[in-house]
Amino acid sequence: MLWWTQKKLKSRSPRVRRQAVEKLGTTLTDSACDSLLVMVKDPDLEVRKAVMTALGNFKEDRSVLVLANALQDKEPSVRETAVESLRRLREPKAIEPLVAALRDESSQVRWRADKALEEMGWQPADPVQEAWHWAARGEFDRAALCGAAAVEPVAAALMDEAHHQRRAAVVALGRIGDARIVKPLLQAIKDGDSNVRAAAVEALAHTGDPRSVEPLIRLLKTDPDTHVRAEAAEALRELKDPQAVEPLTRLLKHSSWEVRRAAVNALGVFKDSLLLESLIPLLQDPDREVREATIRTLEDIGDVRAVEFIIPALKDAEPSVRKMAASALANLDPQWAASARAKRAIPELKTALKHKEYWVRQAAADALAKIGEVRAPQPDAVGLYNPAQVRRKNTVEILLGLLQDFDPDLRLAAAAALGRIGNPGAIEPLVKAIQDSDDRVRQAAARALQSLRWQPRSEEEHVRFTALLKR
Repeated sequence: MLWWTQKKLKSRSPRVRRQAVEKLGTTLTDSACDSLLVMVKDPDLEVRKAVMTALGNFKEDRSVLVLANALQDKEPSVRETAVESLRRLREPKAIEPLVAALRDESSQVRWRADKALEEMGWQPADPVQEAWHWAARGEFDRAALCGAAAVEPVAAALMDEAHHQRRAAVVALGRIGDARIVKPLLQAIKDGDSNVRAAAVEALAHTGDPRSVEPLIRLLKTDPDTHVRAEAAEALRELKDPQAVEPLTRLLKHSSWEVRRAAVNALGVFKDSLLLESLIPLLQDPDREVREATIRTLEDIGDVRAVEFIIPALKDAEPSVRKMAASALANLDPQWAASARAKRAIPELKTALKHKEYWVRQAAADALAKIGEVRAPQPDAVGLYNPAQVRRKNTVEILLGLLQDFDPDLRLAAAAALGRIGNPGAIEPLVKAIQDSDDRVRQAAARALQSLRWQPRSEEEHVRFTALLKR
């Protein structure tokens, strides 16, 4: 009853027409094939897909031709079905249209076309075809190895529905040394997925292209994702365009530590002393990484006026911040400890000697020991003044004060330091310290007194002193 099935192809019902097409696809006669060819432009999507599937059963040249033409259908699902039928036919004449399908706007069509070509033993003829081949498979890094030929194939994936594929394509674009990547990357910074936008920003930074500056500045102001804003700031750091200074400065008060850190890092490349006023408050930032970045940026700017404000960072609770501050001070002014700026920092350091955290107190004591309170000199017998001697004297005074600290670790450190300095003025306080409530402090005081060649003045002192030294 072939004639009856063919008559149903004219039904007003898409469902009836589709069922008729499916039945004709199993008939495998010339008449059935002729009837199917008439239906390739049916207005219904499902009917056209059924036609593509049915034609894959007819190993005829005209089937290949019709399926190849169907690769221009407006519906991606129809094009996918046509590719699948061409794959089943495995006719050599199908290779050329399938190679063209590697450039289809649908990633699924591209992927299916590549799989069909692979099964047919096809090999790319040139770098362009190779790039489209790897991009169709989603292997964008391998496509990027084709160089400039990969720009268009990889950029095509930026329309993929899967955000991870779009991100992978962006990363691959960033590895292609061609100016044409800037345009698709600028489009990618508008992507709906924040990970894609961040990757695009990073890739733009590596291009060094000035066309990126203004779009990146807009991201600083408008992007809803803090990580993307931070990446934009880092990218502007690489681009070093002065018009970024003002928007970056505004970010120093952003609620996200990541954004503040990135802004601070970026401003360092401009080496502008006018930025000191905006940067100095961030030396007190609650986030360690922001404080570190601020010290590094102040060092990069190279203005010696920053010394006074970096000195208090020597008492920071974080060792990494203290270390960075010490390095920055040495680079900004090798004689910083003897400077007037150091003197102005002394009150704040002294206040820190009473801090609840041991390491803050210890760090403050170390900083004060480096500085010393250099008071107005008193003329000596020959009218000379030795600043080194005065600083040494004041260091001893600070350590003697720490011998009274409530923290035994700090008292221990002070006793040991006094023993190394060897100032006789420390003897009496150290004698008192051999009666300290903490056994470790008592031992340290005894060893310090031994270094000072102290001799006990009574039998009781001798017994206590000797017992401590034997431990």
